[in-house]
Amino acid sequence: MRGAPAGSGDIYWEGDFPELLNGNDFETWKKRAEEAARQCAASEAAVDVLSNAGRRLTVHPGTAPQGTTLTGDTVESDQGKRLLGKVRGKCAKTEGAGTAWIWVEDHSGLFHFPMPFADMSLAAKTDALADLLGPVLGEYVHVAGIIVSNAARRRLPLPLDEDALRPAAQGFRRGLPLDRVRETIVIPRRIILPDQTNLIARMCHAEAASLDWALGRLGVPGGVTSLLADSSTPRRVSPLWTP
Repeated sequence: MRGAPAGSGDIYWEGDFPELLNGNDFETWKKRAEEAARQCAASEAAVDVLSNAGRRLTVHPGTAPQGTTLTGDTVESDQGKRLLGKVRGKCAKTEGAGTAWIWVEDHSGLFHFPMPFADMSLAAKTDALADLLGPVLGEYVHVAGIIVSNAARRRLPLPLDEDALRPAAQGFRRGLPLDRVRETIVIPRRIILPDQTNLIARMCHAEAASLDWALGRLGVPGGVTSLLADSSTPRRVSPLWTP
């Protein structure tokens, strides 16, 4: 979880944490924040720390007044580190296999409440993961793209389909039978294999309807709904059941 950068003297922080950063960028930002804390404590004047995306975190002298807030994405967390390590591990294992797409079903907790990432918009999540994982494409030239997906969240009624087409990635949110919500972020290498990227995008786009389509091909009318027990049908209560 994120913590305020360390400093000396009676100071407090206010403003926006930076966008989701990879390890090297986070260390650079952290050093700048620590230097700002030292300057503020020595000069007793506010000092700004700007991220690459222009997000401003300000360190002030004195005690934080009531209502002071810190906002922003999760910059560095155990979940982010685990996800990055998992992706890098899969990239390394596929180096001898030619061109590869890396698909990760994320169970690190990054998409779960109360992580700040979980409460971000789909577009913000897409940008954040592109910032975090995009540099990995430069480290492993055989990787055509990285896909991060999670379907742990339950919600009824299911949400409407949502797409987020961003400069460096695409995000998809789909409600799946019966009560699952899948979020999938596709981070392609920009100058290679557009046909493969489009195929993966179509797969994500159509996922919500894929089970009904498959059941229809098998001759099951009505799709998933037809397989569910009618709630109006009386149920036999087992003598072993204790409410």
